[in-house]
Amino acid sequence: MTEFAPVPGFALGAEIPESGYVLNDLGGGVYFVTQGMINTMFVVTKNGVVLVDASPFLGDKLPAAIEEVTSKPLTHLIYSHAHADHIGAAHLLNRDGLKIISHEITGEFIKEAKDDRRPLPTETFSGRRKEMDIHGVRFVLDYTGDWHQAGNLFIHLPELRMMGAMDSFTPKSAPFFRLYFSAHVPAYFNAMDQLLEYDFETIVTGHMALPGTPEDVATNREYIRDLRSAAAEALRTVDLKEAAAAAKVPESNRQAELKVWMDAVVARAAELMPSWDKRLAGTDIFLADNLNATAWSVFID
Repeated sequence: MTEFAPVPGFALGAEIPESGYVLNDLGGGVYFVTQGMINTMFVVTKNGVVLVDASPFLGDKLPAAIEEVTSKPLTHLIYSHAHADHIGAAHLLNRDGLKIISHEITGEFIKEAKDDRRPLPTETFSGRRKEMDIHGVRFVLDYTGDWHQAGNLFIHLPELRMMGAMDSFTPKSAPFFRLYFSAHVPAYFNAMDQLLEYDFETIVTGHMALPGTPEDVATNREYIRDLRSAAAEALRTVDLKEAAAAAKVPESNRQAELKVWMDAVVARAAELMPSWDKRLAGTDIFLADNLNATAWSVFID
């Protein structure tokens, strides 16, 4: 049985009560909702509620969370991206008059998926940016690159100094599998720089039970830069033929050569990584996955 390091106290969110969710007031009418593994945000405006995503993990808890703080109706639902773990409960909230907004690429993914749980957006945009005034609150939706999935958005509330960037990183923890399954690893690295160009105090990132800060973005950026440095050095020093010979791979089996070589690269990179277990949770769980994604990107991108 694999043993994992305990989650350090600094990475633990609030204990989840019997209701199945925790609701935090982030200020300015912005609220953070989590069930421990997945989270999202909503904004109470003068005329209604704007919700970002509708995860099946939160499901019917979202209306209850909203009703805790306001009797105003849900008027807008913003899809951060197309993945079902974030918007697979949208059908529970869909009703006449609800405006569902996304990038047009997200709309195309949903159309192709033919998933009744994810209603098609009623309004999409193309290009890099869409700015909206929703009942007196300014929302800036930016598509800066495929750092997680094509069509993924940064959601900025400039006057409230709030950000939503679902599946960008995990505050106080290492990235999930293969840099959050990034569609394009260089874009993932760029995304951390891009996030730090925004003016915000709090960021909601989609998973685990904590909102983040600009300092958390910077910490994640430092961590993934260490991944890249370690991977680059391992690629420079681990020889493919030597790794294949050590594993007794037949010379005719090119795929096996690549496999054992990359495994050796990842193992060497892990040895080169500085210790992060006092600064981020989950480094023991996802180190090999993240180094594999980073090493392949350094090699081919």
